[in-house]
Amino acid sequence: MRDLSNEVTVFVVSCGNNPNFNDCVDALENQTAKIKIDIIKDYYPMSVAFQEMLNRCKTKYYIECDEDMILDNDAVEIMYEDIKKSEAHISMIAYRLLDVHLDFNLYGVKIYKNEILQRYPYNLECLSCEVEQMDRMKKDRFHCFTDERIVGKHSPKWNSADIFERYYNLMEKFKMFRYIWMEDLPIRLFNVLKKDISENNLYALLGAYTSLIKKDIDEEEKDYNNNRKREFGLMESYFKPPTTATLYMTTQCNYDCGWCRRNVGDIEDAPDMDIATAKTLLYKFPSIESICICGYGEPFMSPNLKYIIEFLKNENKFVGLITNGSLLLDRLPLLIKYPDYISISINGISAEMHEATTKTKSFDKVLQGIKLCVSKGIETYVSYVCTKESIKKVPQLLELVKSLGVKTLHLQNLLPHFKEENDQDFWDLVLQTKDISTIENLKKLPGAEIIKAYPIPIEQGVTRRNCKFPWSTIQVNGNGSISICNSIYPCRSENGNINDHVVWQNAYCQDFRSSILSEQKTACTKCFRNWQI
Repeated sequence: MRDLSNEVTVFVVSCGNNPNFNDCVDALENQTAKIKIDIIKDYYPMSVAFQEMLNRCKTKYYIECDEDMILDNDAVEIMYEDIKKSEAHISMIAYRLLDVHLDFNLYGVKIYKNEILQRYPYNLECLSCEVEQMDRMKKDRFHCFTDERIVGKHSPKWNSADIFERYYNLMEKFKMFRYIWMEDLPIRLFNVLKKDISENNLYALLGAYTSLIKKDIDEEEKDYNNNRKREFGLMESYFKPPTTATLYMTTQCNYDCGWCRRNVGDIEDAPDMDIATAKTLLYKFPSIESICICGYGEPFMSPNLKYIIEFLKNENKFVGLITNGSLLLDRLPLLIKYPDYISISINGISAEMHEATTKTKSFDKVLQGIKLCVSKGIETYVSYVCTKESIKKVPQLLELVKSLGVKTLHLQNLLPHFKEENDQDFWDLVLQTKDISTIENLKKLPGAEIIKAYPIPIEQGVTRRNCKFPWSTIQVNGNGSISICNSIYPCRSENGNINDHVVWQNAYCQDFRSSILSEQKTACTKCFRNWQI
């Protein structure tokens, strides 16, 4: 094999989880010549990513390859031979790729002379950085050569978000530069959809038209990190109903845990969940596949629990149950059908620790209930809340749950709802970055493979990531009140009701989604999902 690793660097520009990324890298690793491959990961906007190529490049030539470009096996060698033989005033050669979705050949992949490009850094402040850079080079009589040969494929794989963004951005370019080949793009996409009614083809058309109906133009460089999330998210919320649901069975509870949300007083008083409400949920959203039954109280305190589980199982739903475990021994045998999994909260490794947290003498019953679930063949999880002190007990807890036959132990960082983040008591309880050694040591414990979730340390004053779009789940309480986020906004009547004519697209749902899509970080700073894998 010919070795070109000292001559050519191929830079793969990547951000996110493009479905073509692995195929792109595989194609480069299987070239007919040995080459240097460098991943430009998570640099944005586009001008910054491209400038990073210049910053890193140490070879005579380099190729810019987007993560959705799948090059033929001999592509790099062909491009290398061409650029090496090119005249001195040629700064770059662009080649065609077959666009699989449009069945259209377009210019995509380029090979550059590094020595020339180093004189023309990308303008990080301007729109369309490549065009501006080429204009500067043309003034100095350096030119780009276009080659008609097809050296690979462009994006054989798509997901709905990426294809929406692709055609949104193309129409933005058309409005700006009036490229001739884009004039008939909307009608072509419409014809593609008519021939093949698929989700990707639908979102391709929606992306193009979302751009066209806007009067203004996005006067900013493409940002690989901040794609058309807001526009796509709003479209998706209309086209994709929920696939998961949470039923808040009851507000009754036999525990009095200090960190429970019930102590805040923001839980709506509601009757126990009944079958009629559960039936309405599935009637409104037949798309729902899995359902979790939990509080804001202890589900086993509701006499309706066994009938609702039976109904959901008869509807072929995947059913989970979250319980404090204290009533399992007495009431699990009363269930007509068992849930697919049961998650049981454990509040210590001894009766004393358990009683200090729950104000009950139920530790032994919880352990016997766990054994009963395991003996019935139910997938059984144990959930343990971690604070700076309680995490020290995990080694003993691990031994305890293993002795009970449990195969999964969930560790979860404490989210004390009764404390605000700017309250020092809050930071005295929750795990922080300096506690990372404690967590790393837990991974080394014998039998630690049953631990499936670790608390992620947080750092005071650091903004945590926003949650993923809450388009896939809906929560309902006994009143029929809804929520689309069970961590921050509990089910409340002002959010809407499952019996309303408009549920999934009511004002609350739209406002909440808009706040997420607008990246208002305050929307999710208290979500436990930000602190737990």
